[in-house]
Amino acid sequence: MENLKDRVALVTGSSQGIGRVIARELATAGCRVIVNCRNGHDKAEAVAAGIRADGGMAEVYCCDVSDEAAVNAMFAELGPVDILVNNARLDPWQRKPEMSEGEWFDRVMRVNLKGAFLCSEAFFRQAQPRRWGRIVNIASVRSFRPAEMHMIAYGVSKLGMHALTRAFAHNGAPFNITANTVCPGMVITENIDKRLTPEKYAEESAAIPLGRGATGEEIADAVLFPIRNGYVTGETININGGMYYAP
Repeated sequence: MENLKDRVALVTGSSQGIGRVIARELATAGCRVIVNCRNGHDKAEAVAAGIRADGGMAEVYCCDVSDEAAVNAMFAELGPVDILVNNARLDPWQRKPEMSEGEWFDRVMRVNLKGAFLCSEAFFRQAQPRRWGRIVNIASVRSFRPAEMHMIAYGVSKLGMHALTRAFAHNGAPFNITANTVCPGMVITENIDKRLTPEKYAEESAAIPLGRGATGEEIADAVLFPIRNGYVTGETININGGMYYAP
């Protein structure tokens, strides 16, 4: 198992939710963490400040991951990055009612899928010469299950991340760069009540064999496993309470 002390870890979309917990756990493991957000600088700085207060190393970098020039500038300014967690995504529950189907689909793909590709490609270029790197793509159980109409764009974007994982795993192996996917089911974050009413939460929980959503810490534990274990690559880690069993 790899010692992560002083490794530099970039977690996209980590000013809140799962990303916030992943950033915190990577810092606890000894990494210098880059807390990324598109806007929300104050929330991102609060995450970084909390990590520093606990004795960890963290800084903030605001960047729209769907903007190629901005992503390339981010990696150029940050210097060597050892670990990339592609977590940034558009929340499917926060779609504005005035957006057309096509507008929403394009926007979800730009952030969820194109953003993960741009960050992975920039990461790959700078990690190759050092012959060490870890990519973890945060997908979803919804990449395997038939989607409700309002979730189609989200499900398609998350399914595409599996192809990214396999491509970067294959091309990265000669350079000791691994790539893996973590597929959470329902996760209890600080924003769960903005997505689900208590009644809807109870309904969703009842459909999970374990009867509850995951904690952010449980998801972060699944993320750290393929980062620490350098022999796991091209794999999907399903962590969904029994909602979906991989074939």
